[in-house]
Amino acid sequence: VEACYVHSCYLSMARPIKFRSDFDKNVLLNNFEKRNWVLTSSERDWNFYWASVGNVRQIFNPEYGYRLNDDQIINHFPNHYELTRKDLMVKHIKRYKKDLEKDGLLHVLQIDKDLNGIPQFLDLVPTSYI
Repeated sequence: VEACYVHSCYLSMARPIKFRSDFDKNVLLNNFEKRNWVLTSSERDWNFYWASVGNVRQIFNPEYGYRLNDDQIINHFPNHYELTRKDLMVKHIKRYKKDLEKDGLLHVLQIDKDLNGIPQFLDLVPTSYI
């Protein structure tokens, strides 16, 4: 039996998965078709949507009035750029460390003490990101 990776609790293998894509990329289309997924041009009747960032923002915009059904998923989530942009990730990690320090919980990030007994903290920001 072929595995179904798209929300398998909601999709039965008896009906084909309908997909949309904002991109005409062979690597995407070939992989979807290899799994016997069916391309649809419908704005609402799809199970998987490989969407552009602009369309993701539109889908999650409350004024747009569209809600994903239980059997629909897309390739991004709201505010995905908060994690995928290095500058924003660094900002959030620094804020997290500052909040821990303010709450007296910075020890959560402490991993050891150096030879002089000075606490060493887990450095969450790779040097290449700065």
